Amino acid sequence: MNEIPKSLSRSGAALATSRRGFLIGAAGAAVYLGFVRPGFAATDLAVSPAKLFEPTIWYSIDRDGIVTVSITKAEMGQHIGTALARIVADELEADWEKVRLDYVDSDPKWGLMVTGGSWSVWQSFMPLSQAGAAGRIALIEEGAKLLHVDKATC
Repeated sequence: MNEIPKSLSRSGAALATSRRGFLIGAAGAAVYLGFVRPGFAATDLAVSPAKLFEPTIWYSIDRDGIVTVSITKAEMGQHIGTALARIVADELEADWEKVRLDYVDSDPKWGLMVTGGSWSVWQSFMPLSQAGAAGRIALIEEGAKLLHVDKATC
């Protein structure tokens, strides 16, 4: 009962999948698919009329250097917005005095907006960190191009 019958395999050879192996694989797939995948949040590619630098949906930078971080977690007294904005600001090497928080609406582009279980920083760290780093790289490259200097000097 623990092995798949020979007649069910395509090649006629018995498959080496045990009941235990199947259950472990199914549990692993359930865990993988059951957790939020921040990278799957839909993005709106429309150009903003305010001409903000918006390298991702997670933050924007206006002409005055104000960084507005989009916070997708509910504020329930732990100041989670500060922690999430700090992740982006650190990667961007932004002046903390010029960082603003924007608690977003429930638009589907933000993906699953779950707050609880002390997961907010854990779930958001990688996408926010990568978004901030990508923005920093883009700013350095564009700055070097505008100043006609090597990227290493910026």
